[in-house]
Amino acid sequence: MKNKIYIKHWLALKPKDYSSNTDFYYLKVANKINANLNPSLNLTLSQFIEKDDILLLSCFITCYFEDIISQTNIWSTYKLAYKNLYNKKLPFYNIDDRYVDDEINFEDVAFLTWYFLNTIQQDKFINPLNDFILIIARFAMQILEEEYEYAPENKNLKTLFTFKNNDDDFYKSRKFIQLVFFESYLFFTDIKQQLDYEILDLLEEHRQENEASPGLLMSYIREYTEDYTFNKRSSLLALKAKDWTAQLLGSSHPLYKNITNITDKIFGLFLYKSQNENFVNLEYIASGMRFEMTKKSFDHYEELKKDEIVYIGLVKWKNEWWFSGNFTVSDFDADVILDQKNSADARSKVNSLNNPLEIQEILNVQEKAFLKYNNNTPIAFIKSNEVEKFTSNFMDYYNDSLKLSIKKQKEAKQNTKDDGYFGTENTFKDFNSEEQEAIVFFNPKNGIEIYFDIINAFPDKNNPFYTEESEGDIMHLLISPEYSTEFVYYFINTYKDQLSFFEREPYKSYLEDIDFLLKFWKKDSYFTKSSLIITGKKNKLSIS
Repeated sequence: MKNKIYIKHWLALKPKDYSSNTDFYYLKVANKINANLNPSLNLTLSQFIEKDDILLLSCFITCYFEDIISQTNIWSTYKLAYKNLYNKKLPFYNIDDRYVDDEINFEDVAFLTWYFLNTIQQDKFINPLNDFILIIARFAMQILEEEYEYAPENKNLKTLFTFKNNDDDFYKSRKFIQLVFFESYLFFTDIKQQLDYEILDLLEEHRQENEASPGLLMSYIREYTEDYTFNKRSSLLALKAKDWTAQLLGSSHPLYKNITNITDKIFGLFLYKSQNENFVNLEYIASGMRFEMTKKSFDHYEELKKDEIVYIGLVKWKNEWWFSGNFTVSDFDADVILDQKNSADARSKVNSLNNPLEIQEILNVQEKAFLKYNNNTPIAFIKSNEVEKFTSNFMDYYNDSLKLSIKKQKEAKQNTKDDGYFGTENTFKDFNSEEQEAIVFFNPKNGIEIYFDIINAFPDKNNPFYTEESEGDIMHLLISPEYSTEFVYYFINTYKDQLSFFEREPYKSYLEDIDFLLKFWKKDSYFTKSSLIITGKKNKLSIS
């Protein structure tokens, strides 16, 4: 039977090496939900997702049902996190007195259906108030309500998502974090499936290398898995794996603070400097920042030689840097050192460890100068081939506004030289079109940002290129991760009353949940990370 759900479909949403005697009961429920979706609904769904994914949707809704019955607390963890942020139960839907926490609810199923459809595919954004989503939720609830009194608890699943780590080991905590993020049903379409796709693409790209050196296969998989474990964010609330894990465990859990305080993974090229009884001392080549890696996490410390180049990943756990992921060692190479010190990308990987107050103070001064330079507005509309001149003139204006003495200017230049930083490649070499329009925006959290392809979203009196309101430009601005959150909020707050877009449904309703939606659309870029580069061994005034 083509439309029958089999155990393989059900287990796709479960942790690996998992089984339970309740699986066939919940498989039966999933098949009932699927059978309750009439041909018209299946036809509508087939416009957005594949046939197997329609079957998976019924399994996904059933996993929610099993979660409520078994009190594994995956769904309740999301609801608590959402309520803490927005002080309401769910986005999009009006919640009335019929809604009961810790039980199954129509609004839950509607939301989860919307979420599933917008993460299983990203080609089309599906409106949460679409009639067919509400009909699916209604049909699914008919089955779930019939089964509610008889559904068995899945004690095996409950045990899996209960974490005990008596010896407080980093690697055991990492394994549990990965279980929550990669193997719970809630993040399957958003995280696990995307990770699998990226790994498959990578392996296809490096197929010949893998055939020649099978060990590369595992190193590629490990690298991507580690990045998702520590650095990637979910579409739901733009939270990381550690955030969901800590929320699931609860603030009373003995490891709650330790998991909450795990840092991003820092990975790249280091110089080995020295070691003592407890730590290996490494210097991050790009910035000169020093790291002490605990020997509890690294068995190869006796093999290291001074000033060897070490590629390694580090994660801070309980105020100690732990090795996590891959490592390789190579001989000292002056060219590699120079390339790293002049790589803006390499330097940016440790930006989060710089003093945020120092960076923000610099940005505040730059913002004040930009507003004076640009007629008291943070936005400018110019031709692409004028961007380099505009930004260069502003930086000259900014540097002059600092009123540094000649002595201070020389010190700043010397600090930069001592740091081995000679500037990055010309980032404006492709901005040479007389036809293309550009938007220059000063982001208070990042500095100058340059954008294209959305000029007709801005009905600004100073925008000479605006012709007519473009729904496509506006949606692209809202949805695309390339546009910063601060830029989008400036756009909404400044122009929404001038645009008919926000007077029409469903877009008018989007404003009520715009922060949730921006996190959903921009997850990994929602929280702006400053790209400001501070040079000089003592982080003095030399900035670029």
